[in-house]
Amino acid sequence: MKGKKNRVLTMFLLLAFILLSCGKTENKATEEQSGRGNAETEKSGEETGEEKKAESAELPGLPHLLIEKNEETHRDSDYHYFYRGGYSKLLLKEEDSAFTALRNALSEYNKEVEKAYEKDFTELVNISSSSEEAKRNIANFTGSTPEVDSNSFIIRSDKSIVSVLQTKSVNYTGNETSYVHSAVNFDSESGKRLAFSDVVLDSETFFTLAENRAKESAGMDTAFPVDFLAKVKEQGENLCWTVNAEGVSVYYDLNSSGQSLKDPMVLTVYFDEAENLFNEKYTKTEEDYVLPLLQRQHLDIDLDGDGKREPVYLKRQEVDGNFYMNMSVVANGRESGIVEGLDGWTYILKKSGKYYLYLFKDEDDGVIFLYRIDLSTVELNPDEHWFVDLSNKEYYWKTVDNVDKQHYIQESFTDAAGFCGGERNDILSTNTVEIDWLIDENAYPKPAGNRYRVTSNRVLRALQDISAQEVDQNGKVLQDGTIPAGSYLLLMYSDNEATMEMRIIDEKYVDTVSGGEYGNSYYLNDFSQFQYDGNCYRIQIERDRESWTTKVNGIDAEELFEGMIYVG
Repeated sequence: MKGKKNRVLTMFLLLAFILLSCGKTENKATEEQSGRGNAETEKSGEETGEEKKAESAELPGLPHLLIEKNEETHRDSDYHYFYRGGYSKLLLKEEDSAFTALRNALSEYNKEVEKAYEKDFTELVNISSSSEEAKRNIANFTGSTPEVDSNSFIIRSDKSIVSVLQTKSVNYTGNETSYVHSAVNFDSESGKRLAFSDVVLDSETFFTLAENRAKESAGMDTAFPVDFLAKVKEQGENLCWTVNAEGVSVYYDLNSSGQSLKDPMVLTVYFDEAENLFNEKYTKTEEDYVLPLLQRQHLDIDLDGDGKREPVYLKRQEVDGNFYMNMSVVANGRESGIVEGLDGWTYILKKSGKYYLYLFKDEDDGVIFLYRIDLSTVELNPDEHWFVDLSNKEYYWKTVDNVDKQHYIQESFTDAAGFCGGERNDILSTNTVEIDWLIDENAYPKPAGNRYRVTSNRVLRALQDISAQEVDQNGKVLQDGTIPAGSYLLLMYSDNEATMEMRIIDEKYVDTVSGGEYGNSYYLNDFSQFQYDGNCYRIQIERDRESWTTKVNGIDAEELFEGMIYVG
C-alpha cells in the first residue's frame, strides 16, 4: 500500500511539473524509456508502415475495476498548507450490460463514499482550524499537512466476487497520522454487498483455523499475534475482511504498542482447509488468476503441485533513512535477489499451472520497472525487466482561490490475461501513454501492438500550416492532409518512437496557462474528447541526437507547435 502512494506521488510530481513548468521546450529524450525495457520484444506483424491496432487484454466475462481518486488541498498564497482531503471511488471499466447490477451497486457505494468524505472533511477543517498545534506546524512549515484521505486497493475482481481493501488516513494536527482499514465486497452477478456470513458459513471453524495460522506465524516478519486475532473477532460487523483467489483474509491495524499501522497485518484461511466452511460460489476462480501480495502478508501457495502449501512473503530493507526500500521475495525457504529502488507493489500470478511474482518497482528517477520472478526457482534476472506501470489516466490539477484540486483514474491488475500498462512518452512534449499488455503462458508480458493511447491532457497549438498524414480510427493511412494554422491539437496516439497522432478540438475544451516569455501551454479540460473514433493527423518526428532537436517535415518543431513542455 505504501508503494502505491509513492508512485502516485511520483506521477503528481511529473505531471505537476508539466502543468506548471514554463521552461524547457526540448529534452534529451532517451531511447531507454520507449516502453520496451531490456527484455525488448519484437514487433509482431509485418513492417508495413501502418500502425497495428491494439488488442484487448480483457477476458470475456471478467469485470475490470478502475479507481477514481479525487483530492483537494487548501492553502494561502504563501503556500502554507492548511489541510488536504481525498477519497477513492470504484468504477467499472466495462460499459456493456454484462454487469449492470454490479455497476449500479458501485454507483450507490460511491454516493456513500462522497457523503462520508464530506462529513470527514468538515470535521478535519473544524478540528485543525482550532488546533494551536496545527496552527504552529502550518505557520512554521513543520510536520505534515493535516489530512483525511482514503485509498482503495482491488484484491479480487472476477465473475464471482469483487473484493476491495480500503485504507483511511487521518491527521488533524500535522504531527501523527493514524490509519484505519476496512473492506467492501460485492457479488459480481447480483451486485449485493456481501456480509462475512455470506462467504464464511462457519465463523467458529474459520477463527479456529485462523488461530492455528496465527500460532504458526510467530517469529516471522509477517507475524499475526494470537491475542490480536481475538480483537479481530470482536469487531463483528466492522471486521475487515477480503476474499482473494486462494482464501479469505482478515486484517488488524494496531501494533503491540497500540499505534496504527499503515500496512495492516494480514491472516488468510484457505479455501481447502475445511469442508463446508465457505460458500462455494466465491471459492470458484478462473484457471489463471492474480493474487496481490501485501507488505505484511504471508501467503501459503502450492508452488510445485504436490498438494502441500509453501510460504511466500516479501522481505524489505529500508536504506538511507527509509528513503529507499530494497525488496526480495521468499518462496518455500528460498530468497530471490534484491531489487533496489524506492518501493514497490507485488502480485502473485498463476499462469498455466505455475506461480510467478510480478514486482512493479519504483526506481530513484521515477521510472517504474516490472520484474518477473518464477516462484518455482525464485531466481531474479535483473536484466529481464520492462519499463511499464499500471496506467494512470484522466489526470488534471486545477487551482481556484488557493485550492488545488486533483483527479486521476488508476488501472488495477486482477486479470491474468493482462493489464493496461502506462509509460512515459517524449514526443512533442513529455506525456503519459497506455496500451494493453498481454501475458503469455510463461507469464512474459508484451504490449498488444504498438499504437499507444495518450492519457495526459496535453494540447498543442499549430503556429503554421503543417503537412501530415490523415489516418482512420485504426491508424490506417488514408491520404495526405494539412493541419491549419491556429488549430488546437489534442494528442491521441503514438508509437512511442517517432510518430504522434492528433485531432483538432474546439478552443472551448482548452485551458490556457501563460508562460510569459516562454509562451503559452495548453491543457484539455474535458476528457470526453478522448472518446473519439474519427480521423486523426499523424506527424512523423525526426530527432537529432547530437543537437537534441526535434524536427517535423525538416522544420524545427518549436516553429510549428506552441505548448510543448519536456520534463528532464
